[in-house]
Amino acid sequence: MRLQSVTFVSVSTALSTPLPLPSGDCDPRDRRGRRHPLGCILLTALCAVVAGARCLEAIGPWAANAPQPTLARLGARTISPALGLRQAPSPATIRRVLTALDPAVLVGLAAAEDAAVLIVDGKSLRAAATANSGPAHLLAAMTDQGRIAAHVRVGDTTSEIAAVAELLANIDITGCVISADALHAQKATAEYLAKRGADYLLTLKANQPTLFAQAKALPWAQAPVLERCRERAHGREEVRTATVLTAPAIAFPNAAQVVRIHRWVRTIATGRVRRSYAYLVTSLPANRATAQRLAHLVRGHWRIEARHHIRDVSFGEDASRVRTGAAPQNMALLRAIAIGLLAGLGFPSIPTAYRWVGYDCFTRPLDLLGLA
Repeated sequence: MRLQSVTFVSVSTALSTPLPLPSGDCDPRDRRGRRHPLGCILLTALCAVVAGARCLEAIGPWAANAPQPTLARLGARTISPALGLRQAPSPATIRRVLTALDPAVLVGLAAAEDAAVLIVDGKSLRAAATANSGPAHLLAAMTDQGRIAAHVRVGDTTSEIAAVAELLANIDITGCVISADALHAQKATAEYLAKRGADYLLTLKANQPTLFAQAKALPWAQAPVLERCRERAHGREEVRTATVLTAPAIAFPNAAQVVRIHRWVRTIATGRVRRSYAYLVTSLPANRATAQRLAHLVRGHWRIEARHHIRDVSFGEDASRVRTGAAPQNMALLRAIAIGLLAGLGFPSIPTAYRWVGYDCFTRPLDLLGLA
C-alpha cells in the first residue's frame, strides 16, 4: 500500500502531524469506473464527519452542498476547465467506496508512529445488528492521545480475547506498554505480550475471582500513598490516590507490581460522595515504572474509554444502522480520526470543538486538515 503525504497546518495552533493519503492501488473500485480520486472521497467523508455528519447518509448532502472553493481544496473532479467548475463525489459513490474499502487504508490515514503506550479498547455498534448477526464489535489499539495504531472487527463467533493477537499482529510492540481492561486479564494474553517483547497493564475485576482476591488481599494498609491527584470539572470534585505494591503473591505471568487506585468523587451540587477502588496488575517493575507513571497510564486508559460517550452522544455512533460490508468499521474509524483531530484544537471538551467547527462547516474542517 503506497501512501502520499499531506501535512496538517494550524487552525489556531500548529498541527504538524502527517496525513498520508492512499494511492489508487488501494481503491476498491474498478479502474474504468473511477471518476473521482480516492483521496478526494476520503477527505470529503472525513471533513463531513468533522463538520457534524453523524451517519453515512449525512456525508452525501454535505458534499452536495459544498461550495466551489471547498471542492477545489478537496481536489474534486474538474468538469469545466474553462470555468474552473468542480463536481463533488455523489452520495452513491461515497457509500460504495466506504462499503468496499479495506479499513486498513483508514488506519494508515491516522496511524500512530513510535507509540510507547497502546490502549486496547473494544466497542459494539448495537444498532448495526441484523436478523442473522449480532452488533458489529470493533477492537482498536490506540495511543493515550487517541491516535489509532490498529483496528479490527471481531467476528461473531470469536471474542475480543482471541482478537488481540490479530489486532497486534502487524505492529512492532517491542518495548511497548499494552493497557487493557479486565476482559483481557488472561494468562494467555500476558504470555503472548511477553513473547512479543511488550509489557502489560491490565485491570482486575471479579471476572477473574482468584486473581482479583489475591490483589485485594495484599497489605494495602501498610503501603504509603505515592501519588495523589485532585481535579474539579463537570460539576464534580475528584481525588485519586495511587498505591503500588510488588506482586510476589500474584499467580499471573510476569506480574511485577499491583496498583490500587482509590477514587473519591463529590458531586458539587448535592454534596454526594462516592468512593471506589480499582486494581491493576503490570509486568513493569518498580525501576521502570514509578507510581506516578502507572497513575498516568491508568488515566490515559480512562480518557480513551470516556470517548465512548462522546462517540455515542456527539457522533451518534451507537444509533448508526450502517451494516453493509466494511462501512460500520470505516465509519467508526472516521469518527475516531475526527475526535483525535478535534482534541488537538485546545478546547475544554471535544463537544465544544465539534460545535465550533460546525459553525463554519465548509471551511474549518479543511483548515484543520491543512488543505490549501
